[in-house]
Amino acid sequence: MSSQADPFPAEKTVTYSTRDVSQLQKSIAPAVYGELDLDITPERFRTQLGENSIIKDNPRIQTLLADTEKVEFFRQLTLMGDPLADAFAAVIPTLGYKTARAMLDKAAAEGIDRVADAPPELVALMRSVETVPDWVDWTRIERASENGRLLTALVGEAIIRVAFMMTYVNGYQGLPMVITGALTSESAAKRMKETISTFKLATLPGALRRGGEAYQSAVKVRVMHAMVRTSLLRRPKIWDYSVYGTPIPQVDQMGAALGFNYLMSLRALKNAGRFSEYEACAVEQARYLAYLLGMHDQFLSNDPRQIVETWNLCQATLRHQYDERGRDLNTATLNAYRRNSKRWFDRTFHTLDVKSTRFMYTKMVGRRTAEAMGVHSKRSDALAFASLFAPLGIGFGALSLLKKVPGGRARIDQRATEEILRQLANEGTAEYRTNESDYKFESV
Repeated sequence: MSSQADPFPAEKTVTYSTRDVSQLQKSIAPAVYGELDLDITPERFRTQLGENSIIKDNPRIQTLLADTEKVEFFRQLTLMGDPLADAFAAVIPTLGYKTARAMLDKAAAEGIDRVADAPPELVALMRSVETVPDWVDWTRIERASENGRLLTALVGEAIIRVAFMMTYVNGYQGLPMVITGALTSESAAKRMKETISTFKLATLPGALRRGGEAYQSAVKVRVMHAMVRTSLLRRPKIWDYSVYGTPIPQVDQMGAALGFNYLMSLRALKNAGRFSEYEACAVEQARYLAYLLGMHDQFLSNDPRQIVETWNLCQATLRHQYDERGRDLNTATLNAYRRNSKRWFDRTFHTLDVKSTRFMYTKMVGRRTAEAMGVHSKRSDALAFASLFAPLGIGFGALSLLKKVPGGRARIDQRATEEILRQLANEGTAEYRTNESDYKFESV
């Protein structure tokens, strides 16, 4: 059923571990990368920091940029998509979307061996996903999921917008979202739901194990991104490869998938380079989810030094560019109505959410950048932030203490699980789909 020569040896599990990323992509997905020049240095990639860079005088960053081997490796990671998922996405037009989606859904839920006549590209993708790396510690992952359930139940609704908006500050990163039509509040809400649902699902018991809810979600997110990626690469008039490189590259996914690992690593480096047990569990869960999402081994470390170095290299080699369309994305994301009804409580929460997001965003990027991106925070936003998060903080602290009471842990964990399920139900089922006919090319 494949339209290309089979690059997948029978029963061999393909991993993303080599530093020769260019050869890896061409060998796994020749239909996507075979004719693509992977030796270019796209405009978005830099090896020297600009005068206005806040990390320009950081000696550690300068040392990293002086290491030509590391810089070359990250140039290749800047051009790396997800070749296993990309190879499957490339044959979807031949298979037909409905057939391909039915195969993917069945493979994710029941295993690839239950899918009749599966193309080799889907087999290779699922063999990789189904293979649990030797480093995985399920005890820590399940503990991290439990730790995350209470926090997600309390604040899972309140920190979503700002996480998305941080991506749009740089025009080189936000363009795929512009092209694929996320410039309305409705479409922005849909994109948030599809991405955040994976991280919410990951906190549920057993959700990251084979066939679990988060496991299935991760696979579908990978293919959705691959469909966007392969479609844009076929449209040079829409996507300027020499400027933007590969759409949704590995280096741009680190922020969403491993941002908290970076923050915990900074803390660990101040503590003799060691994670606390709580942090070690959280890192383990995040890096396994990142593995399921198709990230290269470079991003899957549990060493705080490597995590920080990888983050710094991602930031140091990304050129910054203001894009007016990023401002439009911010506006759409900020105004997206994510509540399930128009009742007074939901409308009030939406207002507090928007005001709190404006406050957090301005604090994180600075007032000048925030205003350039269309976010104008008012004094009342700080009050909204306090009124929203103070009760949540108090509640989290109190419930954390109650978990230590005999019988309290199970009851609170059950209630947290029920709350997350309620949030997911209110948001509606994520579709994890994209369609070339839906792309608003005329607006680019």
